[in-house]
Amino acid sequence: MSASILKKSGSDIVILAAQRTPLTRSVKGGLAKLYPEELLYEVLRGTLEKSNIDPNLVDDVLIGTVLQTLGGQKASALAVKKVGFPVKTTINTINRQCASSAQAVTYQAGSLNSGENQFVIAAGVESMTHDYFPHRGIPVRINQAFKSDASDEAQNVLMPMGITSENVASKYGISRLDQDKFAVESHLKAAKATESGHFAKEIIPISARVTELEDPNIQYKLIAQDDGIRANSTVERLSSLKPVFTEDGTTTAGNSSQISDGASAVFLTTRDNATKLGIKPIARFIGSAVAGVPSAFMGIGPSEAIPQLLNRLKLSTSDIDIFELNEAFASQSIYCIEKLGLDYDKVNPYGGAIALGHPLGATGGRIVATLINGLKSQNKQLGVLSMCTSTGQGYAGLIANED
Repeated sequence: MSASILKKSGSDIVILAAQRTPLTRSVKGGLAKLYPEELLYEVLRGTLEKSNIDPNLVDDVLIGTVLQTLGGQKASALAVKKVGFPVKTTINTINRQCASSAQAVTYQAGSLNSGENQFVIAAGVESMTHDYFPHRGIPVRINQAFKSDASDEAQNVLMPMGITSENVASKYGISRLDQDKFAVESHLKAAKATESGHFAKEIIPISARVTELEDPNIQYKLIAQDDGIRANSTVERLSSLKPVFTEDGTTTAGNSSQISDGASAVFLTTRDNATKLGIKPIARFIGSAVAGVPSAFMGIGPSEAIPQLLNRLKLSTSDIDIFELNEAFASQSIYCIEKLGLDYDKVNPYGGAIALGHPLGATGGRIVATLINGLKSQNKQLGVLSMCTSTGQGYAGLIANED
């Protein structure tokens, strides 16, 4: 590894705070009664309070969100302004599917590099309870005649994600047993991280409404932990689940990411700006890459994005201490790990989306928070976050710990 990658400069893009809400099961989970604007409000407010950062510093908030109507712009602006950010703070939303809030980090880093902004937030939010089930992520308005004479690659961007998982498992020989074993490990690692208090360092607890708005006796409950983790998960239990997407398939509810609700926030500036205010950064954002892959095999995205990023920065996988790969499905996770020749012990050491959940727009920021938390807990230097995204893409980003 080149020493220059860790050399500090005043123009470095640094992270001042990275927090998330608990991730909870859609419909039945602890945050299911909250709307996305409420989740976003809670994570922004909590992150500012926990980090003691003045909201008047913030020039722009960019929010990753996938499923909300009107791109989530107006609901997000409502949340940001309710927190108490000044009128100067602008608000925008972005949708790169599962990498939305990770891409928000990249774009905000670019705005800092250019000098357009001085202090920014990259956030993410998704209430899959409220916004997923009417359409399950597939557009309801498509000109079928237009679609029918398009190429297979173009048509496949509309393919259900579970089918892409089956495609990867079938083409690359990922067995049902291996997928179930991988899923069990995700739950066991996440359970251990929860029990040890590890996740508490990255989670903003929320006093969440647990009754309907119309209920005359509205009740609240403090939600401070992810609620999809099954500490008693076993291969035997998972093996009894039926395939979800094809009758003879291997992708089940047990070896896929959970449909979840949650939000995340990452506060960024330059090192010079942080130094002027006497604020100590917790990490540095070094760079990112996005790679295209066949849309019917979108899950292989990290296997292309990670080498693209590391090659550009003259690094190898052996230079990386922790890999946080979003577990969209066990099938694609296993493929990417094997294709890249990664050490399983370095990948998702605290579990992943199969156990924690995957609130689409919030996931990138959640992974940033988990990655930084892990680097600090292990006293390590470099971490990679990566995920596949619908329509055939992979995102990868590099984070350096700050001591």
